[in-house]
Amino acid sequence: MFLIMFLFLTIRTQDQCEPFGIRLFLGHYYTFLKIDTDALRIVFNTKSKCNNYFSLQVKGDQDFNLTSYKTKFLNMTDVYVDTKANIQYETYIHTFQIPIQQTSKIQYILKQKDSLVKEAIVKLPHLYQNTTKVLFFGDMDSSWKLNRSKPTFDWFEQQIKEETEFDSLLFTGDMAYDLESENCLRGEQWLSRISLFTSQYPFMIAPGNHDGGYDYKQTFLRQNFQMLYLNEYDTSNYQNNFYSFNIGLVHFIQYDPVMIVYKADPNNSTQERLLSQFKNDLIQAVQNRQEVPWIVVFTHYPIYCNYMDDDQCVHNFHYLAEFEKLFQEYHVDLYISGHQHNYQRNMPYYQNHSVSFQIDGNKYYNYESPISIIEGAGGADYGPEIMIYNDQPYTVKQLAENGVGLLQVMNKTHLQFQHIQVSTNQIMDEIWIIKTNESANESANESGISFNIWFTIYILDIMLAIIGCLIMFFYFKNKSNKSKIYKKALDSNLV
Repeated sequence: MFLIMFLFLTIRTQDQCEPFGIRLFLGHYYTFLKIDTDALRIVFNTKSKCNNYFSLQVKGDQDFNLTSYKTKFLNMTDVYVDTKANIQYETYIHTFQIPIQQTSKIQYILKQKDSLVKEAIVKLPHLYQNTTKVLFFGDMDSSWKLNRSKPTFDWFEQQIKEETEFDSLLFTGDMAYDLESENCLRGEQWLSRISLFTSQYPFMIAPGNHDGGYDYKQTFLRQNFQMLYLNEYDTSNYQNNFYSFNIGLVHFIQYDPVMIVYKADPNNSTQERLLSQFKNDLIQAVQNRQEVPWIVVFTHYPIYCNYMDDDQCVHNFHYLAEFEKLFQEYHVDLYISGHQHNYQRNMPYYQNHSVSFQIDGNKYYNYESPISIIEGAGGADYGPEIMIYNDQPYTVKQLAENGVGLLQVMNKTHLQFQHIQVSTNQIMDEIWIIKTNESANESANESGISFNIWFTIYILDIMLAIIGCLIMFFYFKNKSNKSKIYKKALDSNLV
């Protein structure tokens, strides 16, 4: 009887410690902190705590074994205690951190005790590589009831078989529809199924409006997907969601204006904080533009889209006007979003009006405002099928098939963006963004604009101070001379 109980408990423990949802995230080595020991994070979940249960072997320019990992307990039951949500769900989230390696590829081997869990060869991006290759996609589920997202999963499976390399996958928001549905089991299924590709490529996300959860605080999302939070981002307040990182020649910025576009920021406090963070980040990015010339913003929320039954497509240019001013002022090159379930490319636009730019075929030059693209065609059972909407004045192209966006930076002056239809692997749209000498010089000079203004003010202050001192000197000198003359005259009269 004792033996049977022991075997039962052993099997149950193994089941509770079966890892699922393996996913990779870039660490703080890629932020301006540049922490060498935090280049890549390997994250997975279990049902139980499972102390000292896992090990990680890494083969790069150095081979090493890791047995120490961080474990975080997510108790969704406590999050929603005494609420109508009535969720009963717990999970443990485990994280290994890998330091930066000199080699461009590493192999990791994740083990549960002596059993192999996952083995993969991963491209490890570097800060100073000459090219950058990332994928954008979003608005995607994993239920497969209507099979709308299955072609995207199949495409990823084929890329892995062909050993296609990407520096990162950038998700434009709205996962699973919704992560906390069905007692969080839909989120758990999402984690398990996307591990097909998130265990192979670093996965960085922008939260969508369907990722908020029952209390709109993004608890499940924020705990399971490790965005690069910094203390100065004030992310203790979930309403203010912002992070940035560099890969090669590109500075990527993610922001989440959900409270702004849904008019839940009555005092503009969220907007003011987010604008301040954005501006500070862009100032640093522009100062570093000689080394990292490209700036790409990604988010869930488009500024211009075509589904005019959605308030966001009608009014986001107004809701996000202050951000758009920053994008123009600091010469953001590309703005990529999701939300609308299709692919859409827009011409450079600003404050709901066209702006100056040059185009030669599919090549963009000297653009006043960023080119904007919607990548919301990952596939989801929620809502209507992917479709084309009535064109608007800013619309250049729309596509209504499942697809992903491939961004490739070739060098400091040439960026290519392609939209790929996943069912056929065909390129359905392609543009080049080219920095001419004029625009390159403008970007290079931007880093000195703020400095020059403040330096000029400083010099003027010094000059005014000197002039003031001279005026005071001559004033008192003249007064002293007058005093002497007056005294002399007075003495004469007395005599």
